[in-house]
Order: sequence, then C-alpha cells, then structure tokens
Amino acid sequence: MSQLSVVQARAERISRQYEAAFGIAPGEDWIVFKLQEELGELTQAYLAATARSRHKAEGDGARDALAREIADVLGFTLALAERLGIDAGAALEAKWMRYEAAS
Repeated sequence: MSQLSVVQARAERISRQYEAAFGIAPGEDWIVFKLQEELGELTQAYLAATARSRHKAEGDGARDALAREIADVLGFTLALAERLGIDAGAALEAKWMRYEAAS
C-alpha cells in the first residue's frame, strides 16, 4: 500500500465524519459538488494572491489561503477516489508520471 493510498483512505474516513456532522446523505454526489466549490475557492485565493482580484491577499496570509484551498481540493479528490474504488496513486502514475521517461 502506497503512502498516497493511506492518505486517500484517511481522507475518505474524514469525509464520512463530515457527512455525519452536517447531516449529508452518504454518497459521491455531494463530494463532487463540494470539490467544485473548493476548486472555485482555490481559484479565488489564487487570483487574490496574484493581485488579479478586487480582493487582495499578500504575504503569508495569501500563501496560507492557497495552501488551505489546495488541501481541500486534494482531500475531496482523494475521498472521491476512495469511494469510487480508484487508486489515485496508480492513476497518477499512469497518467502523469509516464511523462518522466519521455523527457
């Protein structure tokens, strides 16, 4: 079991806790919708950090906001992969890492 597989399983367990805490019906749909929301928040944080938004963020605050949103996107992506029975690490290797050998 890869280190990413361990993190993937942990993210999914946390998503179950989130469901219980907020009365969300179990399933994958809410994770997909939440992932879309978090991607929007990441985009917003990125635009603020790069001074391309009316909301400006600078320094450590901007970096921290970006880090939090990246964590949310990763966490929900990993939780979704676990629910769907997809090994995110293996998928990443097959899709992205194959280009290492090509360069």
